[in-house]
Amino acid sequence: MAFFIQLKPELEQSLAAQARARGLSVEQYIQTLLEQQLAFKPQPEISLEQFEAALDAVAVHSHKIPHLPLEALTRESIYKDHD
Repeated sequence: MAFFIQLKPELEQSLAAQARARGLSVEQYIQTLLEQQLAFKPQPEISLEQFEAALDAVAVHSHKIPHLPLEALTRESIYKDHD
């Protein structure tokens, strides 16, 4: 099946640049994007109780996670080798 889509020039340029960066033709890149989008299956909505139960299940072993010292969150510790 073939489609013809009129794109805004800036969108066309962006698609062409992204396709080039991936070593693909624009057509191949657009097909890849469509396949990825169509393969995405959103999760069904869950109730608040189900959500809280899922969080509780994740938290069961949280006491085993070591605490991160506050010094690890300073700008200096994050950017040790550059500004």
